[in-house]
Amino acid sequence: MKKFLRYSLFLSALTLVMASCQKDDTDMADIIAQYQVEPVNIELDYSELTETPDVPVTDESDSTYNDYVENSAWNKVININFDGGNVAIAGTVPGVSVQTNGAHVTIMNMSGPVKFIVSGKTTDGSLKFYGDKRFQILLNGAEITNPHGAAINNQGSKSLYVVLADGTANRLQDGTNYTMVDEEDQKAALFSEGQIIFSGKGELSVIAVGRGGIRSDDYIRIRPGVKISVNSSALDGLRANDGIIIDGGVINIMTSGVGAKGMRSEGFMQVNGGRLVAISKGDCRIENTDGVMDTTACAALYCDTLLNVNGGILKLLATGDGGKGMNAKQDVAIYGGKFEAVATGTREIKKPKGVKIDGNFAITDGYFYTYSRRSDPLDVSGSTMIATGYKTYDLGPKVITIAY
Repeated sequence: MKKFLRYSLFLSALTLVMASCQKDDTDMADIIAQYQVEPVNIELDYSELTETPDVPVTDESDSTYNDYVENSAWNKVININFDGGNVAIAGTVPGVSVQTNGAHVTIMNMSGPVKFIVSGKTTDGSLKFYGDKRFQILLNGAEITNPHGAAINNQGSKSLYVVLADGTANRLQDGTNYTMVDEEDQKAALFSEGQIIFSGKGELSVIAVGRGGIRSDDYIRIRPGVKISVNSSALDGLRANDGIIIDGGVINIMTSGVGAKGMRSEGFMQVNGGRLVAISKGDCRIENTDGVMDTTACAALYCDTLLNVNGGILKLLATGDGGKGMNAKQDVAIYGGKFEAVATGTREIKKPKGVKIDGNFAITDGYFYTYSRRSDPLDVSGSTMIATGYKTYDLGPKVITIAY
C-alpha cells in the first residue's frame, strides 16, 4: 500500500459535501469541525525517567563488551581543570603527552585506556585528542566553549567513553567560525572519529552555533541514566555515520537550521529504551549546483538505513516547511515502546509528513501515532504489515493511531 491516506481525497470529499449542503440548512460548522484535528502536544521533556538497571555485559566474546566503560581498568588518570583562560593539568601517564595553549589542550595518547577527569569553566578553550587508543572523558562539572571550533575533538578512531559524573551539570559549545586543520574533521561541538559511548548519571548540554551538536564518524551508544540536551542552530543535533543505539537516557534535541535533522543515523538505528524528544524547526535547504536546484527538508529523526524500535519513548516534531517527523530511507519495524511523530509545517517547497518511509513498515506491539496538518500523516513506499491483536486502529483525515 503506497499510502494510508491521501489528504487530497479528503479535500475533494469535503468539497462535494459543501456543495450538497448549499441546498439545505445543514450546519457546515459541525461538518468541518470533525476534520479540524489538533495533534498531540510535543515539547522538550527534562523530567525524570524511571529506567531498569543498566547491567554491563561481562562476556568478553559479546560484540558489545567493549561498549561498557566498566569492563576496563582505569588506573591511569589525568585531571584537567579549566579556569577561564588557563588550564591546570595534574597527573602524568607514560605514553601520554599534554600540551596547552591558553585553555586549549592537545593530548597525544599512546598508552591505552586513560581516564581524563575534566572540570572547570572556560569561554575560550578546547580538548583535542590524538592516538588510536580507547580513552574515557569523565565530565565532572565542566563548561567548555571554543569560539574557533569544536569544544571536544577526538581524532582517534577508537572508542571515546563520555561519562557524566553523577549529579553534575556539564556544557559544551562550539563557535560560529571554525579554524580548520588540513586533513582533519571537526563536524560538531562534540566530535569523534571513533565511537562515542555515553554513560553516567549526570547532565550534558550541547550548544551548536557553527556546526552540529554531537557527531561521530563511527557509531553512538547512549546508556540509561544519562541526560543529554542539544540545541543546534546550524546543522544536525546528533549524528552518527555507522549507527545509533539508544539503550536509555533522557535526550532532548532542538534544531533550527535549514535542512537540519534532529537526530540522524547513516547506519542502522536501534531504540531499546529511554526517552527521545527531537524537534526540528528549520525550513528546506535550497541549493543551486550547476543550474540544478536541490531541496532538502528538515526532519526530527532521519534514518538512512534500518530502524528498529524495541522499547522506549520517541516524540518527534517538525514545524518547518516540508518538515518530516521521521524520514526513513529503508525499513522501519516497531516491536514495542511509544512512538509519536507530528508535522505542522507549510508545504510551499516540500510536503510535510508525520512519517515518511521509503522501505517497508511493520508494527507488532507498542503505540504508534502520526499526524500531518497539510499532507499525509504516513507515507510508506514499500509494504505495510500491522500485526493482529491491536486495541486501537484509527485512520482519520490527518491522524493514524495504532495501539496494542
